[in-house]
Amino acid sequence: MSFSSLTFVGVDANGEYPKPLPWNPVRTGDYSVDCATGRAYYFELHNFMLAKSNPTFLSRVLSAQVEGGKWDGVEIGFSQALSEQLMLAA
Repeated sequence: MSFSSLTFVGVDANGEYPKPLPWNPVRTGDYSVDCATGRAYYFELHNFMLAKSNPTFLSRVLSAQVEGGKWDGVEIGFSQALSEQLMLAA
């Protein structure tokens, strides 16, 4: 499994070489559905980071979220799942 195979990662095929878009979520516009999707995206990333023993993927995703300039249900669900995992680890 590679980073670009994660559900929320897109691919920018413009240019000579394709490059991953670390945050390219599917949005429905339904807040509850989007929050659940964001939570699922977080757990997908969490499991990927554990499998790869590489926490730096989180920084890539968070940076892309900031660059995207949206704070909607998907991002809120993602960050809520992240914060819950941090609390469990304490």
